[in-house]
Amino acid sequence: MAKKKKSKTNERTDAERRARQCERLSRHLRVLHCIMGRGRWNAEALAREMEVSPRTVHRIMQTLAMANVPWYFCKESGCYRVRPGFRFPGLEGNNEPRETSNPAELRRAAEVLVNDLSVFLESLRRFCSQLERSSAGDGTT
Repeated sequence: MAKKKKSKTNERTDAERRARQCERLSRHLRVLHCIMGRGRWNAEALAREMEVSPRTVHRIMQTLAMANVPWYFCKESGCYRVRPGFRFPGLEGNNEPRETSNPAELRRAAEVLVNDLSVFLESLRRFCSQLERSSAGDGTT
């Protein structure tokens, strides 16, 4: 049985792979720059700006979440935002937390935190309830 030779036309060179990685990284950074700014950016607007599909924007947002970027979708304004006070440790020189004297920004950050905690507690209650039901169903305690 003869082995198939790989076609050289289908293989990417190292330079081409690096160029694609750079392009992807630049898209991620551009999206992050947009959502950290003052504009209102939803998936469709970001897709138009980046000249990609909205699905690609969702993948980028998922990657940012995996990188611990604390973004959220603000239902009031219908756009993506990054939590107030977020900084990239080690990249911005001063690693001290940013202090804000803006009461509206602090109130909004507190509201988002309380909302996130409420959602977490409800999920935890459902999990514990399900765990209790499954333990009772198999005869263990």
